[in-house]
Amino acid sequence: MVRFGAIIVFVGIFSVLSVSYYFYSNEVLTEVKVSSFGEPVQVGDIMFDIQYVANFEQLQKTKEFKIAEQAEIDRGLIEASNETPEYTYFQIQVTAENKGNEIVRLTGGQLHLYDDKNTRFSPVFVGYGDSELSLVDLEPQKAVTLTTQFDIEYDEEMQYRVGIVPNRHGMDGTQEIAFICIRNCN
Repeated sequence: MVRFGAIIVFVGIFSVLSVSYYFYSNEVLTEVKVSSFGEPVQVGDIMFDIQYVANFEQLQKTKEFKIAEQAEIDRGLIEASNETPEYTYFQIQVTAENKGNEIVRLTGGQLHLYDDKNTRFSPVFVGYGDSELSLVDLEPQKAVTLTTQFDIEYDEEMQYRVGIVPNRHGMDGTQEIAFICIRNCN
């Protein structure tokens, strides 16, 4: 009698875990897209074309940004951004076109740089002008072209990829992520 009860409990636990995994996997598992150099890729409703621009030893903040940044620093909300990187600024240009029918929020935090060792680098916001990606509400059937940069120890021989990873701050309706090779693609 006890063995039969134990079997029923184990079957019940296994059934609950199976149903939970089924619903969880529909919400969390993502489709991974990989693109070679120069090939645009679509993630959700956004078509991305990402290109390497150049490396910079310094990026100058605009006067307007310096004033606004100082006000935020004085209020204790943020820390100052750096015009001079620890290593070098690896800059990319991002063209994003909204192919859908709803406004989609795009942020720099959805883009990451990966080297061929899969080291992940987050973007660095400097404040050098209107063309720098921070936060954009992309209108349906419209495109924007912006830049962002990563503070990295640049290696001329290393392969670099940009990962597009939707998050809770934007593009959260998609189950897709993409990796686009932008430097030393073989």
